[in-house]
Amino acid sequence: MIVTKWTGIEVRALRTAALRITQQEFAETLGFTVAVVRKWEGRRETIELAGRYAAAMDTLLHRLTDSERARFQTELTGAVNMVHPVATEPFESSTEIAARVRSLAELDADRDTFDILSLTIDDVIDCYELEGPQRLAPSVVKARRQVEGLLGQRRHPVQLKELYAIAARLSAVLGYMAVNRGRFGHARMYCREAFALGGLLEDSELQAWVKGTESFCAYYQHDYAAAVRAAYEGLDLAKEGPQSIRLYSNGLARALGKVGDRDGVAAAIDAATAAAARFSTGAGLTPALDFAPYGEARLMANAATAFLSVGDHARTLDYGRRVEERVNESDSVWSRSLVRIDMAAALAAGERCDVEQAVSLGVEALAASSDRPIRSVWQRAHELGDLIGPIPARASADYVATLREWSTTAREFAAPPG
Repeated sequence: MIVTKWTGIEVRALRTAALRITQQEFAETLGFTVAVVRKWEGRRETIELAGRYAAAMDTLLHRLTDSERARFQTELTGAVNMVHPVATEPFESSTEIAARVRSLAELDADRDTFDILSLTIDDVIDCYELEGPQRLAPSVVKARRQVEGLLGQRRHPVQLKELYAIAARLSAVLGYMAVNRGRFGHARMYCREAFALGGLLEDSELQAWVKGTESFCAYYQHDYAAAVRAAYEGLDLAKEGPQSIRLYSNGLARALGKVGDRDGVAAAIDAATAAAARFSTGAGLTPALDFAPYGEARLMANAATAFLSVGDHARTLDYGRRVEERVNESDSVWSRSLVRIDMAAALAAGERCDVEQAVSLGVEALAASSDRPIRSVWQRAHELGDLIGPIPARASADYVATLREWSTTAREFAAPPG
């Protein structure tokens, strides 16, 4: 069979009836974009392909098997009759109806894929603190690329909304992971993408979560003004909802602590505590990477850090001791390290300096996450070293030596790039 004129009708017949492939696969076979294929099929008989486009169709037609060619001819006959119907037949051909049914089946074919992608996010959150960002990030990147490919295909609006929601959460997760790996540029870009997707979805809660991660990122870049700003922007979006707990404690309080705002720290922690009580988030240690609201133990761990920054060592030790048991019972090795580092710093810098106890906690902190440290542990462990190192005591030298040895293996996971 020879096609003398390629229009959108012939293109669609070749794809759906002869080859039985999706628009994405068809575009990849031809080396064109999905948008081009979608335009041809949408224009039907009102568009005529020429030049390299028509030549590409001729080549593909020539390669068809006998059965594919027969399906193409049958489909095309029905489509032509649809454009120029016989006066005695007011209805469509059965072939044309069948083609539409197949198209509907194509739209629903990826239902299992959507479910698997959603489960991937849940699984990453569940095992994040057991595996760490270095091991898990590649699978999340792969899932994000898969979603982008699915978005390029023809989709029902409901499916598009679901895919965009999955894409937003995957980008948000990658943003958080990138902070933990010290890849702050990547973190900012992933957060920008997730925030934009949240805007398209009108999901202010997700956007508030993303602002919390932006504040987290700025904090570990020592840009505390930006961390405060992002936290406030997130709070405007959260509207005192569940995400406000994280924004007050992990974002605002810790950043205000670094700029020496003691009253601001106390007010932010009080607001976070009130929100946690209002939403009954529970006493346990919620995962560090989670879209669910912070629990009481996670809040208190952040409070210890915030009060340490303003020199309120008594409150740091109080919060640290209150949360220590819950942290030890959890899978969060990073929280075990960080709470111990905060308590060690409070002991070393407090009025009643206890270097030996501080070093003991510091060494325990390094051991807790020695096989999968993250950037926050790396940074704060070295800050503790800067605090303890100058103290003239044998124990000080012990911590510095242990830190140096720990750093050789931790560097791969958590050190600054380069």
